[in-house]
Amino acid sequence: MRHLLAALVLPLTLSAQTIARVEVTPAETTMVVGSSIRLSAVARDDKGATVAQAPMWAATPFDIARIDSTGTLTAIHPGEVQVFAIVGGRPGRASVRVEQRPPSRLVIEGAEGRATVAGGTLQLAVGGLTSTNDAVQVSSARWRSRTPAIADVSPTGLVTAKAPGRAIIVAESGALSATTEIIVRANPVRSVRVEPVTRPARTGDVIKLLAVTRDARGTAVTGVPVRWSVSGAGAQVDHEGYFVAEDPGVYTVTASVGSVGSATSVQVVPRNDPRRVTSVAHAAFPSGTMGAEVWPFGDVVYVSTISTHVYVFDITDPTAPKLTDSLVVDARVINDVSLTEDGKLGVLTREGASSRRNGLVFFDATDPRHPKIISEFTETVTGGVHSAFIWKRYVFATDDATGSLRIIDFSDVKAPKQITRWETPDRGSRLLHDVYVRDGLAYLAYWRDGLVILDVGNGMAGGTITAPTVVSRFTYDHASLYPPDFVAGTHAVFPAGKYIFIADESLYGAFDLFSRERLPTRGIVHVLDASDIRNLRKVAQYDPVEFGAHNLWVEDDVLYIGAYDGGVRVLDVSGDLRGELREQGRVIGSVYTGALDGYRPNQALAWSAIPHKGHIMVSDINTGFWVAKVVAPQVP
Repeated sequence: MRHLLAALVLPLTLSAQTIARVEVTPAETTMVVGSSIRLSAVARDDKGATVAQAPMWAATPFDIARIDSTGTLTAIHPGEVQVFAIVGGRPGRASVRVEQRPPSRLVIEGAEGRATVAGGTLQLAVGGLTSTNDAVQVSSARWRSRTPAIADVSPTGLVTAKAPGRAIIVAESGALSATTEIIVRANPVRSVRVEPVTRPARTGDVIKLLAVTRDARGTAVTGVPVRWSVSGAGAQVDHEGYFVAEDPGVYTVTASVGSVGSATSVQVVPRNDPRRVTSVAHAAFPSGTMGAEVWPFGDVVYVSTISTHVYVFDITDPTAPKLTDSLVVDARVINDVSLTEDGKLGVLTREGASSRRNGLVFFDATDPRHPKIISEFTETVTGGVHSAFIWKRYVFATDDATGSLRIIDFSDVKAPKQITRWETPDRGSRLLHDVYVRDGLAYLAYWRDGLVILDVGNGMAGGTITAPTVVSRFTYDHASLYPPDFVAGTHAVFPAGKYIFIADESLYGAFDLFSRERLPTRGIVHVLDASDIRNLRKVAQYDPVEFGAHNLWVEDDVLYIGAYDGGVRVLDVSGDLRGELREQGRVIGSVYTGALDGYRPNQALAWSAIPHKGHIMVSDINTGFWVAKVVAPQVP
């Protein structure tokens, strides 16, 4: 999380003319992504006379637009921006609405492919791409077929195949148009049989349905497009036959090839997970101190702070954590702390040092309860490091100043050195927020650039630790998911099995990290199928709706979320995943980590939740260190 607007209003400067108000022009306006406007500000005293003093400019959220010292505002992403002109400590404000560039071309999409049989149907959709290849929604389109004798199309993009051949379908929006070819074959299928589901399924269980298709002789037919559908609003089935229900009930699922079809029923019962999550212990920090990352190892836990300290707790007895020591460094924020696999060396990240020399600090954890600082690395990351991940003897560090990935070799921990740098193209708000490395692949949560996967030694894309190469990317439109005055981006990533879990961080754009006021948050956890890692696709999500998401961890088919004002959330992510996990009853339980004497009274703001030795180690910004536990029912 980045501090966006910590001290906007400075102490009032008194002079012969006391500033009563600051007027910003225009007070309200609309821009398009990529454009710039020049705002002006006039300070006036209590009699309305002009005060000749240059303003200081600021704009928030930082990833929607940026402003320079002359008041020139440049739009970067869609959303709402608050622009401030500060004169003598008195702020004036303007509101700017940033709209996406209009599409420069259309793209016709179809999840069911481009081939069908006579009598079959295909649902098409149309989207737009801007001049910079950003995806945008197209509110309305006109559909038509150039070959209606082969296939026709409805006003909503539903193609109905009539006869074998090739059909050209056109979508038009304004002056733009796109075409796609639909291949229609004769239907060889004379019977369809859906393999029955003999046992009830729970909500959230994904069932792969199978349609057996045969020709007039009874011979099995393969390679024909099967169209799936389901009755009722509480379940879904995709074009591959994967069925999942959010609500209990009996659902009729139909498979058809052209005009030939068959149906089966699926009974769905409530998930009713008997496990629950309970709080075990809580250790508060000194008054006025906010927590950050948590890192358990063996019988100790390290908890960093939005301050100068990393606290060390002995958790030999998890129900009674004991503070044994602390590391103290020059920093305003220690975002991250972690250890090497053997637990002998650690690294912490720092921002806001009084010396302006930020970056990484390495420490000796041979005596884990009493760590000692060894060295620091600031050479290329003095602008600050938000997150770091240790892999072998390398640190993958995020660079606040440039939004790049820095890979630091600390084989000689007393003299660490940078060996490479990698970054996405600068689109005005490049920001790398989180890194996870496994099996020679680096998973980067790249804020508005989404998820980027690099080969850093795996070999699948020819990458090495000194020359990373891109394996794949997954981008999406954050602006469409959250309120326009919220800052939002891909914040955290965790690969687990064939899935990759990524979490959005979304906060009110003008928030002050050091304020005592309640901090509203949002955040969706997206589940990506990485079976084909070069072609990632979203298959499921967890949208908590009323609160946020921050850091993630997955272990033994359980997802642990530091869910900001939702406290700790624990989900069952066993088996195949499809659809909305919250609605399916996959939430095992939660612990609310707010406290009346917290930094923000009685507001949870959980940063991380990491499973460790049968417990969950939790850090909360407002209230410090917690221990929780997933409890299974006792069987007599």
